[in-house]
Amino acid sequence: MAAARIEFKGSSFTLSVLHLKTATIADIRADLAKKVAQAPDFFYLVPIVVSIDKLNDDIDYQGIKTLIEEFNFTFVGFTGAISKEQRQLIRECGFSFVNTAKANTVKKTVLVEESVAEKPKAVIATPQRDLYTDKIHRGQIRSGQQVYAKDQNLVVIGSVSAGAEVIADGNIHVYGSLRGRAIAGATGHHKAQIYCQKLEAELVSINGNYWLSESMEEHWASPVYIQLTDNELTSSKLI
Repeated sequence: MAAARIEFKGSSFTLSVLHLKTATIADIRADLAKKVAQAPDFFYLVPIVVSIDKLNDDIDYQGIKTLIEEFNFTFVGFTGAISKEQRQLIRECGFSFVNTAKANTVKKTVLVEESVAEKPKAVIATPQRDLYTDKIHRGQIRSGQQVYAKDQNLVVIGSVSAGAEVIADGNIHVYGSLRGRAIAGATGHHKAQIYCQKLEAELVSINGNYWLSESMEEHWASPVYIQLTDNELTSSKLI
């Protein structure tokens, strides 16, 4: 008997979830436009599951899907603790309904209320690596530049300008001001951390969990390290 050329298997993926508290398309569009404008490259083609847990039965499913794709997200389906009738209607519309079997299978990233809160990118779960070599960059990383430390920690002896991006599969150390975007644990390292002497970042992310600047107010403009604690980003002052 010939060996099968395809095979279906269950896998764990980190997906971004858009939590809606309003079904008004115009309101969602306005808030998404503001949020995406802060980090357009970070959100581009990100797979999105839309949670309608807080909405009533009067939902324009097609309108929401079209809106998600208008902002260049990749629409995956809907989720939420909703009625069997709603699930059936979603499927009749030709859309998927995603069950959240475990609390951390799908991570919360975006909230739309009458405004949107905090993305990250989808990250495939991979075995953890505790030891990385260091990639060292000396000097300022200017707006528009990107530095990626593949399978390494990234050490920046200098500052990261607004509009610049630093990415590492391991940790990120910035011996200067961090004003751009910093993405650590880029290929699924949940123990990765971000260190900087002055936190003024547009976005920080570890293993697909992220903060935009408004979430960093507690330690803004301070020496900080950021890590994951129980699948949530936390920050502490270095000194």
